[in-house]
Amino acid sequence: MVDPGSAPAAQQPEISISQLVKKHKESRDQERAATDKKIKEVMGLVPGVSAALVENVNKDVLDVFTNQHLLEVEGKELQSQSEKFLKQSQTWMNIFENFNQSLKELGDMSNWATVIEADARETVIALDQMMKSQKDLKTL
Repeated sequence: MVDPGSAPAAQQPEISISQLVKKHKESRDQERAATDKKIKEVMGLVPGVSAALVENVNKDVLDVFTNQHLLEVEGKELQSQSEKFLKQSQTWMNIFENFNQSLKELGDMSNWATVIEADARETVIALDQMMKSQKDLKTL
């Protein structure tokens, strides 16, 4: 029985299951096509992005390699200069030690001369006293 308050069956839109399935398939196919199109677009961009990333990383790696090479060169130069400075310092130390030894010898020589001079004075005084005592003995 049909309800008298409801609209007649001819006026109500009736969609069959086959039409719903057809619309669903069409909608799904459109979405799949749009998704495939976006995937292709993204896949087309991937090589460019990848190349840019690789280029950026390679630039950084090249910078690090260049800096490392410069550090190695500067390290070798520093080592060479350090070795030259060490040799020069050793030469200066040898010269100073020789000079110091000469000063010590000169000091020793001066001291020796002073001792000899003092000994000579004592000898002269002793000889003078002996001569006086001999004179005194002769005059007596």
